[in-house]
Amino acid sequence: MTDGPILAKKTRLPRVILAHLSQEQLEDFANKLAALLKSGDTLYLIGDLGAGKSTFARAIIQTIAEDENLEVPSPTFPLLIPYETPRLAIAHYDLYRLNDPSECEELGLYDTLDTHLTLIEWPEQLGQTPIKDRLEINLEESKDGQARSLTLSPHGTMEGTLERFNKICAFLKEAGWDQAKWDFLQGDASTRSYIRLHQNNQKALLMNAPPRPDGPPIQDGKPYSQIAHLAEDMTSFVAIAQTLGAAGFNLPHIHHHNVEQGLLLISDFGDDQYYDLIVNRGHDITSLYEPAIDVLADLRQHKPGSMPINDQFYALPKYDQQALEIETKLTIDWYWPYVKQHPCEGAPKEAFQAIWSDLFKQLESDNQNWVLRDYHSPNLIRLTDAGTNNAVGIIDFQDAVQGHCAYDVVSLCQDARLTINPEIEQHLLARYETTVQAQDPQFDAQAFKAAYAILGAQRANKLLGIFIRLSERDGKPHYKAHLPRTWNYLERNLEHPQLAPLKQWFESHFPPNLRALLFTKQENA
Repeated sequence: MTDGPILAKKTRLPRVILAHLSQEQLEDFANKLAALLKSGDTLYLIGDLGAGKSTFARAIIQTIAEDENLEVPSPTFPLLIPYETPRLAIAHYDLYRLNDPSECEELGLYDTLDTHLTLIEWPEQLGQTPIKDRLEINLEESKDGQARSLTLSPHGTMEGTLERFNKICAFLKEAGWDQAKWDFLQGDASTRSYIRLHQNNQKALLMNAPPRPDGPPIQDGKPYSQIAHLAEDMTSFVAIAQTLGAAGFNLPHIHHHNVEQGLLLISDFGDDQYYDLIVNRGHDITSLYEPAIDVLADLRQHKPGSMPINDQFYALPKYDQQALEIETKLTIDWYWPYVKQHPCEGAPKEAFQAIWSDLFKQLESDNQNWVLRDYHSPNLIRLTDAGTNNAVGIIDFQDAVQGHCAYDVVSLCQDARLTINPEIEQHLLARYETTVQAQDPQFDAQAFKAAYAILGAQRANKLLGIFIRLSERDGKPHYKAHLPRTWNYLERNLEHPQLAPLKQWFESHFPPNLRALLFTKQENA
């Protein structure tokens, strides 16, 4: 580990110098930098023979592969050695033996820049065609051969990467965690990433969540994020974690935070994520979901109010009709055009919106509750040391709103990532209703069932659009695998009598033959 700040000396921005690093410090810096690298990034490794270029590349590759014993030879003779890791694909080049820059075309170097992390030793051999977005790392060996100095010069988009790296290092130094070992954790569909920190037999998580800029206005001069009440920074996360944590719920403790920069140091709940426990480790859904449904019953007794954060206060936005409607529109904005190959316009669009407007009015009488909004298996952690064997840790709630309590119940009982069969769903619903009725004799079970069906259908409509958007816009086609499950949940909800008009709309425009598509069609070359 380093004896001080990772960035030992800084010249005029954006150039950075790290002086007199030992072998251990060199590898430690490479390991930390690897946590922020992604597909499309390019590193130039520059230096004389023996300067440590291959050592630096090896440390990055082993870190990303999560295998410190991975064989990473120098690609001097093959010129290229590719690596496929669970996190991303890596292309490691050594151009020392390159005879002419044109040979890079034959190697396919320029074809994979967007899809791989690219490490290039001897980039001088590229000639007069430098890669625009790159981080140049110049390594120099000390005279006694016992230390290395690095000069980092970012270009293009890599300026932002290095700047973010500097901010993270400064944040951890301020928090007293600058000597920690970093382990990258795979994130979700969002822009957040996580780094697990180990220091002095303690562990914590760094949440790296840069503030999200507003997208283009799409309605009434507002972007989608504002209409749907999606958090654009981590103010809500900090306020909610502190408030519900004080009320006895298992949300991460905030050790240190800088909301403006989107950096949080939080408690680490470990690796017993519900989704992984069920899919990869064979745990029973019912035994895990029963305590999770009990948490929602308890949460219903805590009405949201004004929450302190620093010297300010935060209040949950209302899950109003405009927010609910903009999410259902994802079906006609993304799913319809993908399936039918033309926009949804005219009478079908008007009927769809009118049906939802009527349904949402039925929810207005009971909308004063917490809605965590993403309460399902990827965001729940089993906490075996929190008082019971099945205590539930909640890790994703920054988009929470104030609305109908049925929304989180349906998020769990109709889990977007796992198939919950109808018998388990009904068992969980009965458990919830029984618990709530014991707490609140005025609880209307029939009205709750109607709200559950409406919000279940709303959530399914949102997911149909989101999964296509993730696939088509964001280049993540694996999300289409969730579509058949989403359809199954939607069909369950459409059986409620109050959703008869919506059921008829789907039968008219998406008959069973369209619903059964597996969405694996190949794009024309």
